[in-house]
Amino acid sequence: MDFRFSDEQALLRDMVQRVLADGIPAADAGKHPMPAADWHAMGGLGILAVALPEQVGGMGGGPADAIVVAEALGAAVAITPFAEGILGAADLIARRATADQATRWVSPAAEGRASVALAEGDVVERDGMLHGRCPLVRWGADAEAFVVITATQAWLVAGDATGLARAAIRLADGSIAATLTLDGCAATALPVTADDIERAVAMAQLGYVAEMVGMMATLIDLTVDYAQQRRQFGMPIATFQVVQHKLARMFIRLEQSRSLLLKAAATPRDGPDFVRHVIGAKAYGADAAQHVAEEAVHLHGGMGVTDELVVGRALRRIMVLTHVFGRADEARQRLAA
Repeated sequence: MDFRFSDEQALLRDMVQRVLADGIPAADAGKHPMPAADWHAMGGLGILAVALPEQVGGMGGGPADAIVVAEALGAAVAITPFAEGILGAADLIARRATADQATRWVSPAAEGRASVALAEGDVVERDGMLHGRCPLVRWGADAEAFVVITATQAWLVAGDATGLARAAIRLADGSIAATLTLDGCAATALPVTADDIERAVAMAQLGYVAEMVGMMATLIDLTVDYAQQRRQFGMPIATFQVVQHKLARMFIRLEQSRSLLLKAAATPRDGPDFVRHVIGAKAYGADAAQHVAEEAVHLHGGMGVTDELVVGRALRRIMVLTHVFGRADEARQRLAA
């Protein structure tokens, strides 16, 4: 199987990299969520619509196209709602909501003008109203709409719906999440199956694994460069065997993570093995990313943990992503089951 990017995917990757380079100076990578103007610019170029269905104005791309964008975002340590908001929530609305609902929510999200969030929690429906709580909804503080999911059901909830309350939470990477309280909240049930929900969550997970792979590559590049410049005992620390071994193990973890990511992305989204392969990529990639980030910080010394260096900010970003929709150990338990 040929895992190389197609010409179109290579052009897409280059375009995303140029947009990110123009909008996020290297020294500011990971300092704060992407500004709204830059997010809107990405939407205007069609980047956010790459994996959305064609019937809602998307490009109809598959998982392989989605990871091209997500990995580039990760390499720039760009903090965005691409994985969860676009690949997860907007895609599920596009596939299962009415045409009017898709026009209202998906099109603005794909253009970067509005945001939708994926909310998971202990929620029940009584008399057409939702009751319950979603404890941690990423990008939920400013979302214009929510796709509230359980294992078998999904509802579309407008951000200004009666009975909806949200409390903002700042996460370690600087993004703003929210706790949602639903007390007789008006909602529209989406005609989904448990399989639909599982695939939507898997697409969001795939995006986050791709971001972590991109960040691992950046962390290794930064650490190799630093090790070649930092001198101890009159010589660069990159000449020390223990440092070389650490760098080699970091690179191996990156390549193994990328292999599992490509395996998942090469699987058709609607195929029987897609979810399993994504879980496998998450199970290994999350732990690998955490290890690479911690080693990068360690090899940078005391400065590595500060907010001045990208490696410290990337570690905090990875700490958040490794816990989205389950930790690596939970993914391994699912695979074992």
